[in-house]
Amino acid sequence: MFRAVMPDARLWRSLLSAISTLVDEATFNADAEGVKLRSMDPSHVAMVDFALPSTAFKEYTCTEPKRIRINLESMLKLLKRSKTGESVELVYDEQTKKIQMTLRDKIKKIFTIPTLESTEEETPTPKVNFNSSIRITSAALKEIIEDTQEVSDNVKLEAHPERLVITASTELSSGRFEIEKGAETLLDIKVREPSAATYNLSYLADMMKAGAEASEILTLEFSTNMPLRLEFAIPQSGQIVYYLAPRIEAE
Repeated sequence: MFRAVMPDARLWRSLLSAISTLVDEATFNADAEGVKLRSMDPSHVAMVDFALPSTAFKEYTCTEPKRIRINLESMLKLLKRSKTGESVELVYDEQTKKIQMTLRDKIKKIFTIPTLESTEEETPTPKVNFNSSIRITSAALKEIIEDTQEVSDNVKLEAHPERLVITASTELSSGRFEIEKGAETLLDIKVREPSAATYNLSYLADMMKAGAEASEILTLEFSTNMPLRLEFAIPQSGQIVYYLAPRIEAE
């Protein structure tokens, strides 16, 4: 049996939205400890790693491990009109292979959603040593990424012991953004070795938009010409982590 109740349906909606940034269908792995998901986007450029412990739910029961694959768009459409104070209950029926989703407030709304056959293999966690780790407000980085989109299709991140530098440029124009250590928006910066890498802005902008809705704080980690890791902390010890492959310029 799998049954989970979350007191805030809007939080569940924002979490699903963050996952749907990269994938249309998602396989959730549920057990007694909580719900997890790890999936690559179709182009294998980016990955999302999601975890929500059982303690994050108001009520949670999972008597044996389950793999539940759903179409994210279908569930998000039903959650689109969720309101403040509305809870969401998810119950998986093993016999019908369907999820019953109940939204509770002044009106009780019950939806039945079919699940999909889970055929994808488990995606391993990237094994990368990060030389730079920066804790920053989601709003600050989201604003910078949106500004850089007006300049270029790619963005370069540089980490130094005293600052984070973000640049975007083309043959005609450029933009440069610096956040110094001690700034209100830069909560922590640890740099074992100065790092620089370039990433696709389209992916990064989508990640920031979705992640910022779920969390006010994020940690970004990278090394020179290595994948970028973005971790958004969710209340009750949950997390959404994105990985994005670097863009390597031809010499």
